[in-house]
Amino acid sequence: MKIKKIILFTVFILLLSGVEFYVNRPMTKNNSIKRTEGFIEAVNENKPELIYGYLMPSIQKLISKEDFIENFEKERSYPYLTPLYLYLDNVDLCEDKTKGTINCIVASRLPGEKMKFDIVFVDNNYYIDAFEYVADGSFIEKFKRISK
Repeated sequence: MKIKKIILFTVFILLLSGVEFYVNRPMTKNNSIKRTEGFIEAVNENKPELIYGYLMPSIQKLISKEDFIENFEKERSYPYLTPLYLYLDNVDLCEDKTKGTINCIVASRLPGEKMKFDIVFVDNNYYIDAFEYVADGSFIEKFKRISK
């Protein structure tokens, strides 16, 4: 009787772990949308310390989190920039769900303004290809051209 209970308990644990894996699979449309919504919320709340965690590892390698925060604050403080506020339009993933495109509507005075970002599945999660110009510091050059 004791062996049957152990076997039933083991089977139950295995089934439970299988269900947990299925529900929390990282490479799903739902997970890509959750990650995108988290990214958009961080952008809308102007929180570069949170945005940094959503950026592709290749972008994170360009700059430390502290320096990204500093650059982001400099970039967003430029007098000609309006606050950046995004609404998720949709997330389009390729068939194998390893990459896709995020389409956002930008809240601005220009009707129909949109932004697109690439989303990529790497290191067991989805990351967004965004704000490279902040990470590499090239936003400074854009401001120099505008102010001339």
